[in-house]
Amino acid sequence: MWRETTKHERNARVFNEELDAFLPDKILDFHVHIFNEGVVPADDAYSCAGHDIAKYDFDDFDEDLAETYPGRDTFAVCFGTPHVGYDRARNDAYVGARCDRERFFPLRLFDPTEDSASDLRAALGPDRFLGLKPYLNYVRKPDPNDVEIHEMLPPRAMDIVNDLGLIVMLHIPRKARLADPLNQRQIVELCERYPRAQIVLAHVGRAYYLKNIVGHLDALKGLPNLYFDLAMLNNWEVLEYLFAEVPADKVLYATDFPIAIAPGKAVEINDQYTYVTPVPWDLSISDDHGKLQFTAFVYEELRAIKKAVDRLGLSREFVEGLFYANGMRLLRSIG
Repeated sequence: MWRETTKHERNARVFNEELDAFLPDKILDFHVHIFNEGVVPADDAYSCAGHDIAKYDFDDFDEDLAETYPGRDTFAVCFGTPHVGYDRARNDAYVGARCDRERFFPLRLFDPTEDSASDLRAALGPDRFLGLKPYLNYVRKPDPNDVEIHEMLPPRAMDIVNDLGLIVMLHIPRKARLADPLNQRQIVELCERYPRAQIVLAHVGRAYYLKNIVGHLDALKGLPNLYFDLAMLNNWEVLEYLFAEVPADKVLYATDFPIAIAPGKAVEINDQYTYVTPVPWDLSISDDHGKLQFTAFVYEELRAIKKAVDRLGLSREFVEGLFYANGMRLLRSIG
C-alpha cells in the first residue's frame, strides 16, 4: 500500500506525537487532483511519485482524508489532472457532479487551445464550477519553459472569470518560476487587469527552495486578489519567509493529493530542489539501497508548517486561518 496514512503505525506515530495537538478541528485543502476511471488512457498510467495508478476518485480521497487527519472535519477544493492526453471532459464532468459546494468545491480544467468563451460561460458560476485550473502543458509549446501566463489564461477566459468573480488556480510556468521577472510582471498584470478574479498562486509560485522566494514577493504581496497555496512545500525556511512577508489571510493550506499521500520528501540541495522517494520517479532521487523509512509528503509539509509557525511565534488564530478560515472565506465570497 503506497498511500502513507495512519493505517501504517509509523505514520500514526508521527501524527499522534507531532501533529495532533497542532492541527485545528477543521482543515480545508485548497489543491486536490481527482480523476475517475477512464480519464487516464487504457495504455497509460498516472505516476503518483513512482506508483502507477489508473484513478484517484472521491471514494479514495474520502478514505485518505479520514486516515490522514483523524478526528478532523475536512474540506477540499478539487479539480482534475491536467494532462493533454487525458479525457478532460470526463474528468470535469465527474468533479463537477461529485462536488457539493459545501464540503468539496470544484474548479474546471481549462485548455486555451480548445475551450471557447461560450463553453466557459456555460460551465462557470457560483452554482457550477467556481473557477479554472489552467496548466502550462495545455499551451502545447515544444518547450514548456517558453510558456507565458497570458498564453495559459487568454482574455476570453479571464473576462468571464473576472465578470463572475471566480478563482484561478495558477501553476506558473518557466524555469525560474517565482524568481522569473516576466512571471512576476505578468502576475501583477493579471491581478490588476482582472480585479474581481481571485488568483491562487499554486505551490507559492513553485518556490520549493529558499533562494527561489527571497526578494521575489515584493511586487506581489500587496495585491488584494492574490493568494498563496502551500501545496507540496516541505521546506520550513520557505514557509517561514512566506509567513513573515505576506498578509496572514492570503495563505491557504493545500497539499496536491494524491501525490502528497505518497512516501517521500522534497529537499533543497545547493539552491535547487528535488524529491527523495523510496521508488524511482522521473522527478526524484530514489533510495535504491532502502536506507530510509519514509512518511508521506503531506506529513513532511505539516512538519514544515509547524516549525515555521513555532519559530515565528504565530498565534492559534493564524493557524486556524491558514488551515480553514482563509480558504473558506474566499470560497464563500465567490460570485
